[in-house]
Amino acid sequence: MLSFNKKMSENNSNNVHLKVREIINEPLLRDVFLFLVLYLFVIVQAWTSIFLLLFPIITFSFSLFFRIINSSKNRIFLESNFIIYNPIGSEKKHANRLSFTALLQLILLFWIAMESLYPTQLFGNYTIFFNLSFAFFYSFGFYWIFIDIWKYSKIAIGLGNEHSKKVISLLNLRIYKLISIVNLGTFIFLILLNVLFTFFFEFSFLTGVENSILLEISMFYFFIIWISPCVACLLLLIIYYQIKNFNQTEFLSYIEELPEEIRNHIIQNFKTINQKYYRDINNE
Repeated sequence: MLSFNKKMSENNSNNVHLKVREIINEPLLRDVFLFLVLYLFVIVQAWTSIFLLLFPIITFSFSLFFRIINSSKNRIFLESNFIIYNPIGSEKKHANRLSFTALLQLILLFWIAMESLYPTQLFGNYTIFFNLSFAFFYSFGFYWIFIDIWKYSKIAIGLGNEHSKKVISLLNLRIYKLISIVNLGTFIFLILLNVLFTFFFEFSFLTGVENSILLEISMFYFFIIWISPCVACLLLLIIYYQIKNFNQTEFLSYIEELPEEIRNHIIQNFKTINQKYYRDINNE
């Protein structure tokens, strides 16, 4: 536990930035493959408008972002799992949840396009179901990543059985309550607004599949496409800045009690994570 691979440590200190081939892993390739296959199925249906196709792209882009962060972090901490660094929660869970909702959006797009090729009296009912479901899954993905973020948003040092885990920074309860209220309030507001636009307003914008009945979509979609990701980005920034501002003095007093090799390795990892942490620790 107390011995380290010297050569690997030197490489980690010199190669702070990971190469692309070091970031790519099996979960990332799996997500990209599944998304591209389903997306191609939708594209070949000859949609007359690409507007609705932007929704799964936005959702999956966020999923890919979190997947890359998680992969990079795992590479940095490959040699030793001393630092638990989750300033925006569990990136793996975020990626899985957003990837799942992106795939659901593609399935809905594929299904409604297939239905629109066969004109029936029921197609009008299908469009209402599509409007409600598609908007729900899009906004739910960004809501989902925050429901248990308090469990994972933290910076801690865990050294196995020999030393107890020390939490350096944790999501403040007041901040978490505020985030939960904003997150839930935004989600409910968007769902209710979608229902209102779907049932009580005339459909003003049309899209569809070539040579088929046009799919009537609510004008609400032109608002929801940016509201959900913008609110999610704002909440993630709040969490990030609250978690990263931990007590440097308390941190240093804790690692001073550790063996020198482990202490130096932890400080080096903090340098790899964030140069500001390294400068602040040195200043202390």
